[in-house]
Amino acid sequence: MQKTIVTALAILASTVVASATDLPSKTMAPSAPIPTFTQNQGYIGGNLGGNLNSARVYSGGAVAGWNTLSFLAVEGTYDLSVPQNKVYGKLNYRNTVAVNAVPQYKIPGTDITAYGFGGVGYRWNTASTVTDHSVYNVGAGLKYEFVRNFEFDGRYARIDALKASYRSSTSSEDRVTLGVNYKF
Repeated sequence: MQKTIVTALAILASTVVASATDLPSKTMAPSAPIPTFTQNQGYIGGNLGGNLNSARVYSGGAVAGWNTLSFLAVEGTYDLSVPQNKVYGKLNYRNTVAVNAVPQYKIPGTDITAYGFGGVGYRWNTASTVTDHSVYNVGAGLKYEFVRNFEFDGRYARIDALKASYRSSTSSEDRVTLGVNYKF
């Protein structure tokens, strides 16, 4: 009888151990991927360029941005266009400020980031004969990190009046600039 009880206990113990191998593991299940932040969150920079619509319009500006995610930045820009022609004897400086969304893609294995942008802003002029107005801007560019935290920034931007009644051949700009950004 004792042998039967010992045998029954041995069979019972082996079935408990065997069934324990089918239990789920105590390790945590993998979580959904979370978008990563870039190493350098912010950047500031300056640029110089010209207007493709006219060989006699020069521009310069400043940019400040924040990389909200590795693939998206938000930036503010200020641009000053200086045409060589005068309006009623006075240069018509065009000042433009804008806020842009900047989707970006870092090309794997390189120090190059391709990006596009789009946003809205406001333009005011120094010539009193030209109406100040809201603008939109869209464009694309490439950034190349040539040393740590510094990058060249080449971009094309199309800037025009939001309201159709303000659009004219002189209100729109196709601007090309080259700048340098510092990432912090």
